[in-house]
Amino acid sequence: MTSTPQNGQINHWLNWSAAELALTLEENNKEAEWLLSSLLNCSKSELYLQEGELSLLQCTQFQNWINKRLAGEPAQYIAGWTEFYGRRFNVNPAVLIPRPETERLVDVAIHTLQELAQPQIVDIGTGSGCIAISIADEIPAAKVLGLDIFPNALSVAEENAAINNISNVEFLQSDFLQFFPPEPIYDGLLMNPPYIPNNEMDTLTKEVFDFEPALALTDEKDGLTFYKHLSATAKKWVKPGGWLILEVGLGGHPQKAADCFLSSDFTNIELIPDFNTNDRILKIQIV
Repeated sequence: MTSTPQNGQINHWLNWSAAELALTLEENNKEAEWLLSSLLNCSKSELYLQEGELSLLQCTQFQNWINKRLAGEPAQYIAGWTEFYGRRFNVNPAVLIPRPETERLVDVAIHTLQELAQPQIVDIGTGSGCIAISIADEIPAAKVLGLDIFPNALSVAEENAAINNISNVEFLQSDFLQFFPPEPIYDGLLMNPPYIPNNEMDTLTKEVFDFEPALALTDEKDGLTFYKHLSATAKKWVKPGGWLILEVGLGGHPQKAADCFLSSDFTNIELIPDFNTNDRILKIQIV
């Protein structure tokens, strides 16, 4: 443990926090900068140009934040926000923290759907709304609906739509495994479902296992529940010519997810790699 700064000088608190976080984190300097700039509501570059000092209240709060981070709580939950696809999204333990790999799903969805005149798009298990809101912003002509079973998650999504000034997205509480629309109206169905098999949950890092919502991570079975269900109901959601664009896991999971649709006689199926050459997106056309 390093001694706590006895004044409010920003560089002292930055150095102290980096030293504290070095006990458990490799990217200690990066996280120290991110947390302190979040506390001061400034960019990382602006952090080094600050001329004032932390107030006593800010010193206490920042020390508390560092203690929480040392206990394993994700920095995004501590600060209450993260960045996804160049936008700010508020997060709390009611929602999964948006991952960089999920930006690949947004890339594929934009490329696939942006040329349609007024695409109708549904995002299943919307959580923070990061996918639905990013798509709605990138395709202004689209009408996007985000569905989630949890009211607390929908509150976060609605808050994020407001802070990003997005008006062409709506959110609705619904249980995907129990509901489908009366007729297929969507051009695209996007989904980042809980796909971690229950027997692999104990392989997760402490900060994921202890702090992120378990039901957003695992289906408590084999990690394929949502893919199997969608393979049986996709044509009730998406009209002919439309697309399913789904995130998949690592290892053997992508092929297992694809097999759910192959066994249901879908033919236009593609696994798309991320920038690390891992297959992470499953894209299927409805015919």
